[in-house]
Amino acid sequence: MLGLPFVRIGGESALRFDVPSLKLYFFGSVIWISEAYFFLLVFLLFFIGIMLFTVLYGRIWCGWMCPQTVLSDFSRRIERISSWFSSHPVLRPAMSQALLVLFSAIIAASLIWYFVSPYEMFADIALLSLGPWTFWSWALFTGLIYLNLAFVRQKFCGSVCPYARLQSAFFDDKTLTIAFDPSRADECRGCEACVRSCPAGIDIRQGLQVECINCAECIDSCARQTERHKKKPLVGYFRGMGGDAAQRGPRPRVIGLSLSFAVIAVLLSYQVHVRIPVDYWVVRDEAQAYHQVGVKGKMLNAYSLFIENRSLQSGSYRLSISGIKDAELVMPLNPVLVPPNSMVKINVYVLAQRRNLVYRVTRLRFMLEHTEAHELRITREATFIYSNRSDRGLEI
Repeated sequence: MLGLPFVRIGGESALRFDVPSLKLYFFGSVIWISEAYFFLLVFLLFFIGIMLFTVLYGRIWCGWMCPQTVLSDFSRRIERISSWFSSHPVLRPAMSQALLVLFSAIIAASLIWYFVSPYEMFADIALLSLGPWTFWSWALFTGLIYLNLAFVRQKFCGSVCPYARLQSAFFDDKTLTIAFDPSRADECRGCEACVRSCPAGIDIRQGLQVECINCAECIDSCARQTERHKKKPLVGYFRGMGGDAAQRGPRPRVIGLSLSFAVIAVLLSYQVHVRIPVDYWVVRDEAQAYHQVGVKGKMLNAYSLFIENRSLQSGSYRLSISGIKDAELVMPLNPVLVPPNSMVKINVYVLAQRRNLVYRVTRLRFMLEHTEAHELRITREATFIYSNRSDRGLEI
């Protein structure tokens, strides 16, 4: 989380969403806002994957990978580190809170680095020229993260997190959970070590609870107590809601979620495979949609050509037209060199003989082709229009 924004591929961040240009830099590729359907597929894949993972392994995500849990664990470590410096009743908590603020500022900065390059941000800080949006976003995130780590932590998991509320809908009789073994309840000595070690403050002996994040602290604390008597811990991992509740047979939720995950994964892979690193649009100039030229019998239409180069390498593209016999294409340069990760606008004109136009509105096809990779070609259509009369009221 902290190191990825510093990784560069092709001169750009490995993973960063650039807000001014609405582009996502993704490990050597550039996803433009016009390709937003990629975000939808990735979100669906992540969401279905989390549900499938939950049905199979319970809330292991909450206990081991969720940022809320990981940052809360770090904040408790910071409190322990602050105790090394002083046992003073005032200096010790002050040191702890100062370290928490510093830690919150670092985490807040790491979130901003996924939108603003850390190299640019460090340079702006050194020059005291940090923009207002970046500065106040940093300050806001720092304050929110500090309040969370200082006063909320695991309370968020049981009272606010929607994933915790939905876990009961995901679980089935074979889901891996952490539970107290009811068949050995008579062996419990009532030491409550499991309760004291639980960051969520629950009693695992009362059964599965929504606040449980599967961190396994209760297993370790129980094991330290029972090993003195050479016994296995009374708390452990079970398939089901505790004990031997698992049943045999197919699991409809696992089958359904697995099929959904596979379909979305195949669809995403296909979209990545067929994705082309360039796209363009042709827009007819409405201000001068059609007009007569000096040569009798010829008509001219003006167009604006917008070319997006979505790769990190420059590309040379040639434009051609079809659809009207002997139509002439007039443009400043052909082929056109498009810089990497940029859009260019080109004014294009098309001349056509009046005798070759059967209809007043004719479909004109523009084809853009890479000069080296000839298999990379895109065709777009636009209308070519001629007027029935000239400005002097005469037939053209």
